[in-house]
Amino acid sequence: MVSAPVIAGAFMLVLLIMGGFVYITVFSPPGEKQELDRPRLGNNENVGAQHVAWLANEIGAYKIHASPTGEKAVFEVVVEGTAFSVTAENGVPVVSQNAAESPDLRITASRAAFGEIMNSKNLSQTLAGLYSSDGISIAVEKGEATLALKGYMAVYNEIVK
Repeated sequence: MVSAPVIAGAFMLVLLIMGGFVYITVFSPPGEKQELDRPRLGNNENVGAQHVAWLANEIGAYKIHASPTGEKAVFEVVVEGTAFSVTAENGVPVVSQNAAESPDLRITASRAAFGEIMNSKNLSQTLAGLYSSDGISIAVEKGEATLALKGYMAVYNEIVK
């Protein structure tokens, strides 16, 4: 006869394996980052969709996906009042210059902060510094569970780490 501690241990192992599977496939799915060329952003140049697409790719937008119920993952980047809608298709950020209808989250930056991001040698450090000094802001528009199910943990962790 099998003892209770052995059964409990086996049960815990199964739960651990299932938890790891759910975490990897739902909350932080593996995605292959596409290499996008960093577009140049001159001092007097307006921020365009190509700039937002590059930034979105660098912060992990290639990992976002529809929720299990089919609700599309979409976030908004606003630079000096100009809104860009961002989603991902087949692991590639897709950006359009318009406000998202119902974004999951909204990232807001001044033109100066966005320029600093685009010209940064250490993107993670620059993002974290701008976030902690309120140079950029993140407004969460949907619940944490929704964001987690759509793969946003990678995006959030890249900005606030």
